[in-house]
Amino acid sequence: MAMRRRKLLQQASLATLSALGLPALWRQAKAKNTTAAIKELQRRLGTRLIRPKLPWANLLAKTPVPVELKNPWALSSQAGGTQSTGMVGAWTAQASHNAVRVGSKADVATAVDVARLHNLRLVIKGMGGDYFGRSSGPPNSLLIWTHDLNAITTHQSFTPEGAPASQPPVTALTVSAGNAWLHAYQAATAAGLYVQGGGCTTVGACGGFSQGGGFGSYSKRFGSGAAGVLQMEVVTADGQLRTVNAFQEPDLCWALKGGGGGTYGVVVSQTLLAHPIPRLDGWISGWIEASDDGALEELLTNYLELVQKSLINPNWGEGVVIEPGQRRLQMMTSFIDLEANEAEAIWTPLLKQLKSKPHAFDVQVHFHAVPFENKWRPQADAVHWDRRDGAPSGQFWWKGNQNEVGAYWGGYQGRGVPMSALEGESLHRLAKAFVSASRTSFLLFQTSKGLAGISPEAESRQRQTSMNPAVLNDAGYVTLANWTQYRYPGISGHQPNPRESLKQQQDVDRAMAFIRAATPGGSSYVNEGNFFEPNWKQEFWGPNYERLLGIKRRYDPTNLFRVHHGVGSDT
Repeated sequence: MAMRRRKLLQQASLATLSALGLPALWRQAKAKNTTAAIKELQRRLGTRLIRPKLPWANLLAKTPVPVELKNPWALSSQAGGTQSTGMVGAWTAQASHNAVRVGSKADVATAVDVARLHNLRLVIKGMGGDYFGRSSGPPNSLLIWTHDLNAITTHQSFTPEGAPASQPPVTALTVSAGNAWLHAYQAATAAGLYVQGGGCTTVGACGGFSQGGGFGSYSKRFGSGAAGVLQMEVVTADGQLRTVNAFQEPDLCWALKGGGGGTYGVVVSQTLLAHPIPRLDGWISGWIEASDDGALEELLTNYLELVQKSLINPNWGEGVVIEPGQRRLQMMTSFIDLEANEAEAIWTPLLKQLKSKPHAFDVQVHFHAVPFENKWRPQADAVHWDRRDGAPSGQFWWKGNQNEVGAYWGGYQGRGVPMSALEGESLHRLAKAFVSASRTSFLLFQTSKGLAGISPEAESRQRQTSMNPAVLNDAGYVTLANWTQYRYPGISGHQPNPRESLKQQQDVDRAMAFIRAATPGGSSYVNEGNFFEPNWKQEFWGPNYERLLGIKRRYDPTNLFRVHHGVGSDT
């Protein structure tokens, strides 16, 4: 009876507050709070406080999309720019009303202090490549834009701060929050070194990539992006700049190595383990086309058998693509430190078998290898050069990544493929699932996004990250996606078609149902999972989530840093 009375009193109180117009008063108070915060930022940062806008905000209805909106470097050079424009039912690219164009670590600390004191929503953006909108809006947020932090330092002998005297030094590379992976690779190559990052040249080298885990073409040799991090400088919710590593604040360091970007603080620099530069960079080009669905299933069965027997090791990475409704297996496989003829010999039994059935298979496959130091000086036919006035010399992006620029996503999901899915009858079920899924969705399978077969040295480092440990049992990773390109929500004449986008989403959902059924025990990861994943804590982090949540509460008790499906985002 007493509980019922209290409930009635609460309802009456809420009704009274509403009648008095207090929700409007709360909004007014919030606006005053924001105004006070902006005045404080103007006083302390001056011209570093800017007003971002979407790069496509002034696009007219009957005008073609300009070349600048098709250039990922141009998009990343604008505070309001993002590589994607949104996802149906999930998020839409928006420009924060105010942004701090960071010029120093102190600027980051100032922005965090003011946001905490005035209860402002924070957004962090380096290159703006997040698929799920974590580096975009909402409009009433304060954006911390790290683009101008671009120093890179090579270390021939690096020891983390606070390490014991017995700790052996290593070669390393320190990157800043405004660097892209291309910049890191070019600097490492000049020093005869290699760092493990992402395959896309425009992805940030010191942001959500490694904080979310991050995979590259050679992760089976060198580990994930997170596994290569030795030390970070991070501004936490209390405004402090902390240097964290395995010896100083090791819990926070562990959380930042896979616990998700935009969740524990603003990482302003990180130092990466650098390896001796590999000898050869190799890749397979071309395709294998099947005549019908039955032949495609046979092709995929034989390909997955090759993966299981010969490609789950440190020499191989990347994988294959099937466009929606097609029966062509497009080659995008990479290999490292193998001559082209050595790589071809591994594939020859499969290719010979397929070529013996010309009525069923068209085989157009080619093997290439070049000195590794030439990887970041590619042939012109493989890349688009950044030809803007003032663009740094040698800045490019791969032609294979062009179709993601300006993408409005109907659906985007990913799923790890455990080794058990490549055994016996399970392999045949997986091949059937690939066929079924690719009827309605773009399908990408990459062996380098699963860490089964990883080198022992890299495995040791990988186990020191906070990523879902299930990744160590994954042979690879399946990405399913449908999208339209150069569609801009809210821009007349250039808006996405809602019905088309919704159908794309439904088609990806349908396709993923086939993949999930064929991959029991599989998982996902925070950077490329499913925006709508209901079981995201288990999928992204598995047994590590509770420890990650405890660290989150210790360093960010008010949840100042929060992103969609980030640790603690539901509390």
